[in-house]
Amino acid sequence: MAERLRTQVESDGLGWLPLVEGGILLTLILAGATVIFIYWNKQHRLIHMQRAFVANVTHELKSPVASIQLALETMALRDLSDEKRREFVAMMLDDTDRLTTLIDRILGAARIDKMRGKYRVETVSMRHFLEEVLAEDRHLYEKEGRTIVFEKGRDAHVAIDRSAMRVVFANLLENAARYSPRDSKIRLRLTRDLRSCRIEVIDSGVGIPGKDLKQVFKMFWRGSEGRTSHVRGTGLGLYIVRNVVKDHRGKIWASSQGPGRGSTFSVRLPRVRKYWNPAARRNKSHQAESRS
Repeated sequence: MAERLRTQVESDGLGWLPLVEGGILLTLILAGATVIFIYWNKQHRLIHMQRAFVANVTHELKSPVASIQLALETMALRDLSDEKRREFVAMMLDDTDRLTTLIDRILGAARIDKMRGKYRVETVSMRHFLEEVLAEDRHLYEKEGRTIVFEKGRDAHVAIDRSAMRVVFANLLENAARYSPRDSKIRLRLTRDLRSCRIEVIDSGVGIPGKDLKQVFKMFWRGSEGRTSHVRGTGLGLYIVRNVVKDHRGKIWASSQGPGRGSTFSVRLPRVRKYWNPAARRNKSHQAESRS
């Protein structure tokens, strides 16, 4: 039988159909293996980020709670002067602020998807909006001799949700202060072009390695080099910032000349059309002239 089959194969040939079927089957196997590898890799990264997040959050929660507990035990067991009591109370208030900020970050990340499409958008002057943010929160960032310099360029009108965008710039300014040395300047710069405005937060801190510039906006991500070794954080702030800016049809990116040379976070938001469209401006002026 083997001799007859060999003779038949040699005389008739295998034909192209089995080869095509074999090639298709091999392609499907390779495609399936590739898809499985991609999903496994994503799952592995997600598990790694979740473990890092749990470790960071645990440390963030444990540190202020331990500090508050120690202060309360000291106040309960010792007879302290009024000045010392005020110091302990101030320290506990700072720790509770840290806990509140941490909880707000976690809840903010959980609310991102629910908030999409539900923003209360209004047209605002970006210059006035940034002045309001600084007027309310400047003291939070200008600690240990740091100063914020607002470089006011040409104003621009944008459509934003005030509370959501306040979270954006609060995070960016807080990060700039967190990673900047004492007695340094943080620049908040506003510029505009025909169709958009650009807001930059520029610090002179530890900088960002080039390979990490696109990673900083990922959920739970924190740098592994000197930038984060001595600084608290959960890896949620910039993730929230990126999503809010994206929901406002904007763009955000980071730039740095390298470790130790500072960093710049830039936000670009579209201007309201009626304030930059030349045709709309001409129609508006024509209507005003006709009324007069």
